[in-house]
Amino acid sequence: MIVTTTRITVCSANRSELYQTILTLLTAVRNEQGCLSSRFYLDSADSNSAILVDEWETEEDWDKHLGSRDCAVFLGAVTVLCRPASVEFKLLSYVAGIEAITAGRTVHAMDP
Repeated sequence: MIVTTTRITVCSANRSELYQTILTLLTAVRNEQGCLSSRFYLDSADSNSAILVDEWETEEDWDKHLGSRDCAVFLGAVTVLCRPASVEFKLLSYVAGIEAITAGRTVHAMDP
């Protein structure tokens, strides 16, 4: 699984337009081959910041998304509406479930 996070900060004058553009794209992205989920979260501490989290079955599916029209529209909106552009992109290479947390807690519980 491939997980990407994109943190976006936009000025308040362009916030509604950017957020509406992203919300419009979500349905199309979610219907792309290999998209497991695409979620958009607003930052409760900063109304001008948000995070987009996508999960893809394979790296190939994610690569196809990067070349899609929807990704181009997203990047165009960010380029135009976020001046200066303020985007942090992260690709997570390791994804684990609750068992990883449980195992980590078990190891620390045994420490003297």
